[in-house]
Amino acid sequence: MDRRVPPGAWDTHFHIFEPDSFPYASDRHFTPAPATLEEFERFKTSLGVEYVCVTHGLSYGSDCTSLLHYLHYFQGGASGICVLDVETTTDDLLDTYHAAGVRSARLDFFKHEAMHDLDRQVALIESTAARLTRWGKSRRWSIQIQQPHLESWGRLRRLASTLAFPLVVDHLGLVPGKSIQRGGATPGNESEGFAELLGALRDGNLWIKLSAPYRCSDLKHTYDDLEGHVRSMTEANPERVLWGSDWPHTQRHSNRIGQDSGAVEYFQEVDNKAWIGSLGRWLSEDQWQRMWVSNPQQLYRS
Repeated sequence: MDRRVPPGAWDTHFHIFEPDSFPYASDRHFTPAPATLEEFERFKTSLGVEYVCVTHGLSYGSDCTSLLHYLHYFQGGASGICVLDVETTTDDLLDTYHAAGVRSARLDFFKHEAMHDLDRQVALIESTAARLTRWGKSRRWSIQIQQPHLESWGRLRRLASTLAFPLVVDHLGLVPGKSIQRGGATPGNESEGFAELLGALRDGNLWIKLSAPYRCSDLKHTYDDLEGHVRSMTEANPERVLWGSDWPHTQRHSNRIGQDSGAVEYFQEVDNKAWIGSLGRWLSEDQWQRMWVSNPQQLYRS
């Protein structure tokens, strides 16, 4: 039997793209089609989600004017995830973000050519943590990343344990399911890197979003080859797992290779209710409640 989304549920990862009102950055790495606030409201209502965490789109760069606008619209029913320029963002601006409900800084590995460069990733994480510490270590924020390389988790696990702020990884850690593994790759839940990722969850300063399964699996719309990953992640630390829709479902990064960054990119068709149904079968009742309600409340409302 399918579980219902519980009262007080959160969507911790989605974007709104309204370029007519808020122009994209000139150096963006892709140009998403419009995905309006009105459309998101219909999507949110269809799932029964009550609270949201607005994730600033990287196509806007570090100009978070749109993020502040949407947080004002939700009038306390939302938290936010911003993008910072650690060199130029002032304490006053960080104070403004915090007062508006921002509780996390998202790192743009694409802009800094760090997606496949672990040294640069570590440097960006450390410099962002240092900037937030100088502003106010007592403010409970987090640092959010994407990470496509399982082999990096030994070093990232050690780094996460030293940070004064929680580290959040998007999209199931981009751990590939069997349907998209290539060249005889070691299955995620059998690899050393996956073991380190689970270890970081157990250590307690890493959080993971069960979001965007289509970045990890070709088995639309239930993504059954991710069951082992999800169970392992949730059992490693049920208090560190979050749900996010990744609405409006942008394309995989690999699909953008060689594409014109200024060409309008349209979105994937995703059956979110089928994916939620899969999670409902794989998680215990306690894990289900934590993922939807208590975990995001702890991370984004403190």
